[in-house]
Amino acid sequence: MNFSRSSWRFAPLFLAGLVLVGGGCSNPFIAKYKVLVDAIAAPEAVKPAGQSYRLVAKPSVVSRTPVQMPVIAACINVALGGQGMFEAPENVAPDIFLEVSFGNDASPRIDPATRETFLQFSARANPEKSMTRPTGPEVWDVRVAVIGLSPGNPIEGAMPLLCSVAVNYLATDTRLETSVEVPQKSPSIIGIRDGAIKTLEAKYPGTPPPTPAPLPAIPAGLPPPTPK
Repeated sequence: MNFSRSSWRFAPLFLAGLVLVGGGCSNPFIAKYKVLVDAIAAPEAVKPAGQSYRLVAKPSVVSRTPVQMPVIAACINVALGGQGMFEAPENVAPDIFLEVSFGNDASPRIDPATRETFLQFSARANPEKSMTRPTGPEVWDVRVAVIGLSPGNPIEGAMPLLCSVAVNYLATDTRLETSVEVPQKSPSIIGIRDGAIKTLEAKYPGTPPPTPAPLPAIPAGLPPPTPK
């Protein structure tokens, strides 16, 4: 995904939200987040390690979801890089195109405690090596969601958690929606958060880095984890 510098001007606010993800917990029990996972893959799908990709935001989702796209893209790129994938250079055709969807339940009738905030990847093959669009069928799709994120909180704050789970199910078929528990202090969440911040600071050197906020017992922008 390519973005103009103007879209970066409010990113420090959301980066502060990223810093809050993975905060400490004084509870002697291990706090965990419950994340819903629904993944499907074609029979011939193989793990995408070593494949190049190009991110494509789903227009219908992006147009109605006010977000800082560079922050979301940075989290996704760091997470995919951890699985051995790499973003194709602008002048090179990717092996696959990844259509990215994200958002939350917008209906006012939905109980906030059951509201889903989701991230979805849909991978399509590119056998004809097109530079701009996929030329093959969908090979796998994965959707992950966390429950209870307030509509007033930025979705960017949940991205390290959602990305850390999604990349574990690339080219996987769960057959049915399942749930996984992720420790609040999971190294994968912290690694994606920190990697995204470093990526954005390097890409936009003229923007002052965000000031780290104190780490709360419960990460801002995410529902309370379940003691386990």
